[in-house]
Amino acid sequence: MGTRGLKFFFNVFENLRGATFFSFNSTYLRLVHLVFEFRTAGLALKLRILEIGDVLIHEEIVPELLEQLIADIKQNNAVKDPVLVDERSLVVLDGMHRVAALEKLGCTRLPVCEVDYRHPAIKVGCWYRVVKGIGEEKFVEIVRLLGLKVLSSSPAEAKEALERREIIAAYRTVSGCLMVQGGRKGDVLEAYTWVKRLELALREEGAEISYEHEEDAERRVGETGVLMVPCVKKEEVLQLALAGHVFAHKTTRHMVPARPVNIGVPLEWLYDTIPLDEVNRMFEERLSNRRVERLPPGSVWEGRRYEEEILVFR
Repeated sequence: MGTRGLKFFFNVFENLRGATFFSFNSTYLRLVHLVFEFRTAGLALKLRILEIGDVLIHEEIVPELLEQLIADIKQNNAVKDPVLVDERSLVVLDGMHRVAALEKLGCTRLPVCEVDYRHPAIKVGCWYRVVKGIGEEKFVEIVRLLGLKVLSSSPAEAKEALERREIIAAYRTVSGCLMVQGGRKGDVLEAYTWVKRLELALREEGAEISYEHEEDAERRVGETGVLMVPCVKKEEVLQLALAGHVFAHKTTRHMVPARPVNIGVPLEWLYDTIPLDEVNRMFEERLSNRRVERLPPGSVWEGRRYEEEILVFR
């Protein structure tokens, strides 16, 4: 469905309050129990307001990022984007810092986009670490000071070892590839604890570290070092989050067929001064009266590049 079709779709929804289903090609929207719902690529995306105490994060919070986000929310007096959560377990897939920021601001609710995490259209990737300012010899020295082992390998061998959970990480440079080994084999939570320690040690030695998609990072091997890390599986995310564990920051990268953004939920709705059902009714009404612009995969929104389609509420 094109942008023009979606604009029409949202304009006519105001006149369809009595309907339970409205179809337009492969995407539809419906209102069920005060949930604003899209369906795209066979996956339902459900927008609503939840109690903040019902959700579980699966990654650590970075204090500096948290303070920046709190300031942004206070300046806008609204939450721009929904938190992505699994509809069954309510484990947060993307938006950990939004959850923490709203808690810090005294909110008791948050806007979410619920999805069925088990749906095959949802993929999990990871964030490779792009490392600047550290040579290969210095990297080896830092790794050994942490009590870890370094083994030479090819990039293909390193990726296989990461997949089998036999190593913590692998460091690629223009001159070769080094596998980093240590800890308990097969324990992905411990592996990321070591990745975090290694990042901190590298930064203490003056390294600059950024996070990029696997493919983007590997294209930069000729100009910088790249720390390859293991990809976490969906069942591991759920199992560990439900057990109260959290991974290091930037462990998972979740991809869904489409991302709703710019929903603009007023901060005053997220306190317990208004009944939750009433808040969801107002939320649904606000969304149904706005048009949506579709941006293709690879588009940049608010400084972030998305691999999936973006649904921008205007």
